[in-house]
Amino acid sequence: MIVSVINTTELDRHEVQRTLRAVNRQLQGDFRRYWHTLVELRLEGWTGESLDPTRPFNLRGDAVIYLLGGQSTFNALGYHALTHQGLPYGFVFPALSDELDEPWSVTLSHEALELALDPEVNRLVRGPHPDPDEDGRIVYHWYELCDAVQGDTYTIDGIAVSNFLLPLYFTESEEHVNHNDFLGTDVPSFGVRPGGYVGFYDPLTGDEATYHAPTDRAAVERLTKKADFTNANRRDRRGGDYDFLNDPRFVSCDGVSFELRADGTDLLEAARRIVGDSMRGRWRIRPCAGDSHEFDALPPAGALLCFSEAWNAARNIEQDSAVVYAEPSFTFPIPGELDDSALFPARASSPSEDNAAGTERHSWALEQCNIHAAWEMFADSDVKPAGDILIGHPDSGFVEHPQLDLSRVRLDVDRDFLDDDLETRTRNSKHGSHGLATASVIISPTENAEDAVHGAAPHARLLPLRVTKPGLLPSPVLFSGGMRRLRDAIDYAIAQRCQVISISLGGFKHKGLHKALRRAQEAGVIVCAAAGNKVGFVVSPASYPETIAVAGSNISRGAWNGSCRGKAVDITAPAESVWRATVSKGGALESQRGHGTSFATALLAGIAALWLSYHRSELTNYENTQIPQIFRQLLRDTASSEHELPNQGFGAGIVNAGRLLRAPLPETASLRAAAMADQPSLRGGAPLSIDERESTCAETLKAMIHCSGLAPPPRSLA
Repeated sequence: MIVSVINTTELDRHEVQRTLRAVNRQLQGDFRRYWHTLVELRLEGWTGESLDPTRPFNLRGDAVIYLLGGQSTFNALGYHALTHQGLPYGFVFPALSDELDEPWSVTLSHEALELALDPEVNRLVRGPHPDPDEDGRIVYHWYELCDAVQGDTYTIDGIAVSNFLLPLYFTESEEHVNHNDFLGTDVPSFGVRPGGYVGFYDPLTGDEATYHAPTDRAAVERLTKKADFTNANRRDRRGGDYDFLNDPRFVSCDGVSFELRADGTDLLEAARRIVGDSMRGRWRIRPCAGDSHEFDALPPAGALLCFSEAWNAARNIEQDSAVVYAEPSFTFPIPGELDDSALFPARASSPSEDNAAGTERHSWALEQCNIHAAWEMFADSDVKPAGDILIGHPDSGFVEHPQLDLSRVRLDVDRDFLDDDLETRTRNSKHGSHGLATASVIISPTENAEDAVHGAAPHARLLPLRVTKPGLLPSPVLFSGGMRRLRDAIDYAIAQRCQVISISLGGFKHKGLHKALRRAQEAGVIVCAAAGNKVGFVVSPASYPETIAVAGSNISRGAWNGSCRGKAVDITAPAESVWRATVSKGGALESQRGHGTSFATALLAGIAALWLSYHRSELTNYENTQIPQIFRQLLRDTASSEHELPNQGFGAGIVNAGRLLRAPLPETASLRAAAMADQPSLRGGAPLSIDERESTCAETLKAMIHCSGLAPPPRSLA
């Protein structure tokens, strides 16, 4: 790694060169011996018309350090992240060194060491809270090499340089004596020396913090003076346009999916060879259950790959000529259920987000979809409405609730794809509340009291499939367990003979997931998917043609303002102020109103189950793959045009369950003609390059993070 040094101060050039030679000796001798990273500083001149740290010109380095006079940082953000898009850069202020009464060479050494190890300022290490009074509870430490021991220095060729930490400092295991820092002081793992401090993310408070010994005046003075220099400390650098994609608390890779070409070889052995040749560490190989040519490469246990590292891993794998494609699968936030004003402050001042008049009636959403008329059509049948239909439910698992009839839940074959076991129930309402809510909208019994939730298909059976989890951040936002886990859940639902799959979540496009949806269509499964909430585009898997994409309406039969919309949307159903079973913050089991296309999707899944149940004998005359096509065609043909929805982006209108069930099934010839006509251009197109896929994935994930309330929208650097 080459770091270009740009001197904009009045320091003598010869003095700067002598200092760089000393720091280079430290980097190439002392630092490299322990951290196995080769770094070299090179002094260069500024070649642009004006100094702009965000646009370095003609620099040979992989990163830049600026020696700056005064206190201005040009409103820049310390280190600029995303090395695949721009150079990391840092700042050294000789004036700050004077204020701290230390040679500026120590500051340069400090910044060079920390830039070398963590150029994107995004690494965190799990460890105990540094305050002894916190009794060792877990926090996430900044990966800084010098802060904890910055009061200690040594000299090289008469030039003072900074002490630095060694790898064992970032472990809780027993260390060798005096072997946590280069100078062999008595600093313990995750501890702090006099004059130093440690920074960390505290999941209990949800904020960054620093710690120093309570009586350490030198550390207090140092922090105070550094704070006077804009963005001169890591906490400031992590704000503003902080790179959330490369922070594993927001986005982390749970595997890389790839497909092999069929060439008569042992595909599993070939997959092992490719990953072994491409990746470092003990990566594991797992075959995909639904496709013998597809495999998952899973990172070593405990490893957290950030966004850029994951795509680099995919590039390494895709370079092999036997690989058709390779794509990472990420854990990321899902803006699913929008009913928490703490996460969405705009709700407090937005009348359209309040519960409108008329939604006090628990049955209003069923009435808008004309579901009662569909139920009445089973009056003379020996089958209860949807009583013979199994609905796959990839979600967060669920919490037991009086308004969820467990006799309708297939607990004998439910599956947790996160913990890889057969238990989707949880006692933690934070973990299972979303799955409970959507499940209740699908199957809560009609025998419930008037002021309780009534599901669209109360006699259907539900197969819970857990694919989402809470993240590292202390927030009620759920995190997707990765698109490969959703792919596996779809394949499992097919194997368990589910006739409907209800997906109230979404994210970025993923080829393995798309192939699973095709397998579902070939098996005759109707897949309902949420268009998404507030991200401005239809998310995947709803964007794929194999799903029924559902947007959201309100009590006035107009558009819910949080609903995503677009050409991929097929139909609209209630999404604002929909009654669902939930667990209050105090732990009470009750029913409340919530917002989200999650509930519109659950309603449609119940209606799909009613339709399949009502036409079960007639549908045997069709091929399996035609059944989802028939449902889509009739769903659109029978949709209610009595609405206030925009002309575009909300599909054919609001679903009308009674009219849908009464509509005769089409002849095979007319079905084929309709299928030929229904090919929107957005659902085809040439395959994207891996760079294009990465860029698309990045934009999607940024939108998911911002709309989950976990981060402010991005803003440009000055």
